Amino acid sequence: MTIQYLDQAVQNALSDLLSASLTPAFDGRGVSFPTKTIKGKKYIYVATKVGNIPMQRYLGPDNTETRALVNKEKALWQSTATSRIHRARLVNMVLAGGILGPTPQEGKVLRILERGGVFMAGGVLIGTPAFRTLGAMLGVAWEGQFATRDVDITAEYKLPVAMKPKSIDLKSIIMNSNMGFVEIPSLSRKSPSTSYAMKDGTFKVDLLTPERNKPSPNPIKIPSLGIMAEPLRYLDYLIEEIQPAVIPFDIGLLVNLPDPGRFAIHKLVVSQRRHTGHAAKSIKDIKQARQLLEILLDIRPGSVYTAMEAASTMGKKFMNHIKIAAKKLPNNIQQELFS
Repeated sequence: MTIQYLDQAVQNALSDLLSASLTPAFDGRGVSFPTKTIKGKKYIYVATKVGNIPMQRYLGPDNTETRALVNKEKALWQSTATSRIHRARLVNMVLAGGILGPTPQEGKVLRILERGGVFMAGGVLIGTPAFRTLGAMLGVAWEGQFATRDVDITAEYKLPVAMKPKSIDLKSIIMNSNMGFVEIPSLSRKSPSTSYAMKDGTFKVDLLTPERNKPSPNPIKIPSLGIMAEPLRYLDYLIEEIQPAVIPFDIGLLVNLPDPGRFAIHKLVVSQRRHTGHAAKSIKDIKQARQLLEILLDIRPGSVYTAMEAASTMGKKFMNHIKIAAKKLPNNIQQELFS
């Protein structure tokens, strides 16, 4: 495979977009501060919508102190106006420079998740959108692009108290997004749903979490996201190390991605764990792993070596999956993996 590097100016623009996206750029869109009169006294509320559901929260009595809070918030919106314009221009620049962004539908779903605080609460984007974004962050244009009609989000369900992020209600965010999502029933009617699909079947959001105990069909609750997720073996390896990244859509969407070396090795493992009816997906797993490994061994070999060191602690079955899948890779990559 011939590696196609992005122009340095495009890589610089993407780096600038990531740096800018680390600072929130609130615009106050859809937010107002209505007043209510109750028993002759005025009170100020914060009003907004989650999807098509109006929501209000009490802010304080209509006095100088509360008005000062409102004016401070509005001033914040104005102060970030320049940043939003700058970020929008950077998004346009990287897309024009050859970086592939999400489809409009995928981008809108990811924007809902990002604005809802999913990634600030510890969510990690995996699957094809993550693969596409990792390529951009590594400065390459992949050989062949992979479309997707689903978004996979994973997170740890058990974290040390000191590491627990602020929790959100992801189910409400999805269901009230006004994008027509419905719950997909689980195989067991007694189990809550872990997947949400648009009514027309064009897009789906799946929630996943590491399976640390004996295999079980029962979903596990992710406290930080306030939602149930399907447990999957070896996800703990994939999300042990994560990094921030930006998706070029709107003014830039800040997400969490797995380490690229671990992502590649995990793809090899997943390719061997799929059911026989998913042969096409296994082929895609191998292809994505190969592309990532080739670029990493060219510019960041340490990421691959570190990922393989971590893999060696995962047990014989995990390593056997890697060895079997690696037979479908070029000889030079096999030698680097097992040297």
